[in-house]
Amino acid sequence: MSRPIADVIKELSSGQVYDDLTTKLGEIVTAVLETRKQGELSVKLTVKPNGDGSVRVNADVKQKVPEPARGETLFFATSSGSLIRNDPRQAEFALRDVKEDPRPLKEVSNG
Repeated sequence: MSRPIADVIKELSSGQVYDDLTTKLGEIVTAVLETRKQGELSVKLTVKPNGDGSVRVNADVKQKVPEPARGETLFFATSSGSLIRNDPRQAEFALRDVKEDPRPLKEVSNG
């Protein structure tokens, strides 16, 4: 029977692959909980011959972390192709501050 793969992964790149897998899995789980979208963690092991009874093992770790949804922003396009936030066809109102009324409010009962 072959040696357990978990033991081999712990020794790849002096333990760095194992640490990376642990960190990346945590990042994915956190993002999945936040976004409610699927994530992925992949490990690809490449085994190459190295000569008399030995092999070289390379690990490729990839992750797909779900991204949070980004909201849309409404812009208006000018004739020159610029994007602006205010509708150029709409007149602007001169706004002013309104002072607070110092008189107390009256309570009214219905019925």
